[in-house]
Amino acid sequence: MNKQQIEEIIFRVLSQYGEEEMQELPLEFPVEVSARHVHLTEEAVEQLFGTGAKLTPKRPLSQPGQFLSEERVTLVTSKGRIENVAVLGPARSAIQTELSLTDCRALGLQAPLRMSGDLEGAADVYIFGPKGVVFAKESVIIAQAHIHITPADAEKIGIVNGQKVSVDLPGERSMVMDDVICRVSEEAGLAMHIDFDEANGCMLKKNAMAKMRVSRKVHSPKEAVQENVTKGAKPCTTDGNGASRIATGTSKDSVKEFDGKLITEAIARQMIAEKVTQIAMKKGIIITPAAKDVLRQAGVKLLW
Repeated sequence: MNKQQIEEIIFRVLSQYGEEEMQELPLEFPVEVSARHVHLTEEAVEQLFGTGAKLTPKRPLSQPGQFLSEERVTLVTSKGRIENVAVLGPARSAIQTELSLTDCRALGLQAPLRMSGDLEGAADVYIFGPKGVVFAKESVIIAQAHIHITPADAEKIGIVNGQKVSVDLPGERSMVMDDVICRVSEEAGLAMHIDFDEANGCMLKKNAMAKMRVSRKVHSPKEAVQENVTKGAKPCTTDGNGASRIATGTSKDSVKEFDGKLITEAIARQMIAEKVTQIAMKKGIIITPAAKDVLRQAGVKLLW
């Protein structure tokens, strides 16, 4: 098993315990609106635009290596047609058409809500170009809202690939969007992607920024302290840095009450250097997977 799989298992197990609470994570990201568009294979590009044709970049997109092309196509079904549909590059291994629910209804399609690349059971559509037509079987999806995030940013806030979060979308009719998927990748450019139906629903502001929230199980630090006291702990004292320290009945064990909001790997190593053996975690504190690993290997206990 790799590190990512282990983190996902740990997250699922920990989520089964404690009191559930929505926590806002300290990472702000832009919210981008994706208009209807298609991704084509190299073969489809030639069928639609002529032998030897290649997509012509018009401008780069927020995701590294991807671009909006100069080319346009028309989508056709027995119920309707949508013209001037954008083509994104570079070419892919499969044709994928991403539409909003409103677009699908205009074409008489029942497309599933899916993540990019999950095309099993997707709807069919004809794609017309200036030089030909392609029948794109199982290519149409309604893209599920998602956030592109790098592994470094994900680790800082304790997020794993595929995790579902909630996002407060700003606007004149602001709303909370649940089940937003986090897509963690080294090639990611930090951004949230939604379609025009979702953007119009909240009357999204231009250049909008947002933060994600997660549902996490937490315990009151009072319970941890009380448990420690019932086992013979001594009253709480304060160290030179103003952090609460509760001495247990032995000189080797101590509980340090962490009063920050986020424990990173660097903070965890500093605590180990200070000979801390137990940490009382306040309600709402976030600890990164890397910090958990460091503390566990050092034998430091977390008391929620």
